[in-house]
Amino acid sequence: MLLRWLLLIAMGLIFTLANSYFLAPGNLYSLGESFSLLGLVALGLALTMLVGEFDLSGGAMVAVSGLIMLKLGESNAFVGLAAALAFGAGVGALNGLLTLRLQVSSLVTTLGVMILLSGFAVWLEGGQGVSFSNYDLTDAFNASWLSVLSPRSVITIALFAAVGVALAITRLGRDIIAAGSHRKAATMSGANVASAVLSAFIASGLFAALAGALLAITLGRASSTFGANLLLQAASAAILGGIALSGGVGRPFGVAIGVLVLCVLNNGLGLIGASSPVVMLLNGAVLLVAVLVDGAPGQWLRRSRAAH
Repeated sequence: MLLRWLLLIAMGLIFTLANSYFLAPGNLYSLGESFSLLGLVALGLALTMLVGEFDLSGGAMVAVSGLIMLKLGESNAFVGLAAALAFGAGVGALNGLLTLRLQVSSLVTTLGVMILLSGFAVWLEGGQGVSFSNYDLTDAFNASWLSVLSPRSVITIALFAAVGVALAITRLGRDIIAAGSHRKAATMSGANVASAVLSAFIASGLFAALAGALLAITLGRASSTFGANLLLQAASAAILGGIALSGGVGRPFGVAIGVLVLCVLNNGLGLIGASSPVVMLLNGAVLLVAVLVDGAPGQWLRRSRAAH
């Protein structure tokens, strides 16, 4: 985790020296907005990774939930938001049930659901973007608190904190960690593995739906292309934040740091005018360096033990 903090500090210094606007309230506000969108999807994905699974449908869910929010929330925003969140939780439950009942890799089940959601988003859009005329609500979600915080970023920070506490002190949270660490041993010790897996997928769908709904409200429009590149970014943030692909290792706080690292990197590169290929290359390089540095001590320790 120290490496992530050092990366954040180093990038902050470099980008501030390169462009003084980096620390301006307006740019910090933009960073918070980026953190909210990527953070919610990454947090949900991380929960499925903690139980040893993987949800590929998060990016497509962002698009669908945004469209549902605006189509059903034109006259009553609460109805649109409730419908979007219910849809997200329902699809998450479907992902979990398919994975548990069919006993197949969640990569397969969620890939199928992702394709279905992508097609559904295009159908909902009807060939053109959907706009929102509730300007009061859009203005409210574009407000700034302390000049740098948005309602979306505050909601996201609160959810990260709540999930972190839940994983640490609740029975379900402990079951989620146990299920990812060693599923058979967790079952033998009394952990409700099925409930843990199902809950993780529901949370993943719910958080992705919330991300899409809040994005649509903030922008005042929605499109089937929303969330198109979020999945890889979310996976990178989760891995960068210390979530193990094998499950059972990692915490929401680490994911939040991983999200911040990517958001700061992309924001700063945008300010200095870096091209898209450079942005992609540096994103990949940061992830690889973090993984290699984290893995080096463990690899050295295993070799040392084997030698003795």
